[in-house]
Amino acid sequence: MTITPIPRRGLYATDPDERLRPGTPDQPWELWLTGPNALLPMPDLATALMAAAEHNAHSTDLDDGSPLQPVSYAVVLEHGYAWRRRGAASLGARVATPSLCWTARCGICGDIVEDDYIPHHPSPEDAADDAVGSREWAQLPDGTLVCDQDDEAHAAARAQARTQDDPREQPDPNQLTFPVTR
Repeated sequence: MTITPIPRRGLYATDPDERLRPGTPDQPWELWLTGPNALLPMPDLATALMAAAEHNAHSTDLDDGSPLQPVSYAVVLEHGYAWRRRGAASLGARVATPSLCWTARCGICGDIVEDDYIPHHPSPEDAADDAVGSREWAQLPDGTLVCDQDDEAHAAARAQARTQDDPREQPDPNQLTFPVTR
């Protein structure tokens, strides 16, 4: 018995006659949802890419590993064909590798350090140093950070931090103390 493979039509085949066209030729941008085989018209490429990324992220999050789980992908279509970027993303682009970053968070209200962006640091100590040094947050003796909000809870925490930082309030480690007996 001889098995002859069936030629596949791909989304990205080079010959236009071999390309799969799941979408509408008259529609400039569409989103093809492969699971339900649905086509959603999109106003532009940016919206289509964001919608595809959101759909694919949700599909991944909902995947429980069951073999009965339907697989659904969102593919951006340009005039019915799968869209493909022309050229590299950027010169010298590499594969991204995940890394762990740290950001300071207020121990009173939970706010995080942010201006125009949220800074990320390689260690929790660096994040705390940035918050205390350049953003004028306070740090309690136990390491808890306190942001610069002006309310009673924050003021009390900052007062505690200042009391702990005041050398006059700290016992001298070179001084011997004797218990007072009466």
